[in-house]
Amino acid sequence: MTVQTILSDLGLESPLVGTTVTAHIRSSGPDGFRCAVYDVATGEARDALLPRADAFDLPEGAAPPELAAGSKVIALVVGVTAGADPGSERLMLSVTAPELVERLLAGFVDELLNGKVVIKAIARVAGTKTKIAVAPTVTGVDARGACIGRGASRLKGAQNLLNHGYGRERLEIIEYAKDPAAFLVNAMNPVQVTDALAERGNAIVAVEEHQLSGGIGEGGLNAQLAGRLTGHYVRVVKTGTDLREALDQLVADKAAAEKG
Repeated sequence: MTVQTILSDLGLESPLVGTTVTAHIRSSGPDGFRCAVYDVATGEARDALLPRADAFDLPEGAAPPELAAGSKVIALVVGVTAGADPGSERLMLSVTAPELVERLLAGFVDELLNGKVVIKAIARVAGTKTKIAVAPTVTGVDARGACIGRGASRLKGAQNLLNHGYGRERLEIIEYAKDPAAFLVNAMNPVQVTDALAERGNAIVAVEEHQLSGGIGEGGLNAQLAGRLTGHYVRVVKTGTDLREALDQLVADKAAAEKG
């Protein structure tokens, strides 16, 4: 499914929903972090909340970021609720939504705004790593190159904004392919895949032995995100492994895990 672009009419309850904002942390409580979002035209402060569960949706072992009063984070407006005072409203924020990455990247990539490039899929572990699959809609356009930019300037710009006051997340641009096998190979970036076998949502990917750790990723993250991006459960093996045997073993291991 193609991810909606920054120009999409989300049809929701407020024109702010679906936009990125700078949230100024005021205080914290059991429900989350109370923030102020300032209107760029009037300077008026709007009440907002970053739920604690969203802010700390991090991979196992990752340290939560410091969100002290006075700090600022870039967030996505995902909804509007009733405020504490009668007739007032509160913006609901997210720093983990995949759409936040999409909108930040679109702010640096003209080809995303004019429709020459589209985002086909996003797989994200907020605060750590995100893979973004892109494709051209116009012949001759290098979708991946457009999103990275000369000297990686566009990608770094979006990444720096995303990490402003919050984490060290890495963004990777993946070239989308209609062929599932080719897409899986691309999704394993930055390692080089020597062979792959995929069936019914399971995949075995072979890489050279010296690239095994990179292919799997810390805590299995690279393989996990490649799988999310392409719709597979991915296991990485070294080149020379019998892929059919490895795939059968993967299916058996998953069945045993579900039973036990």
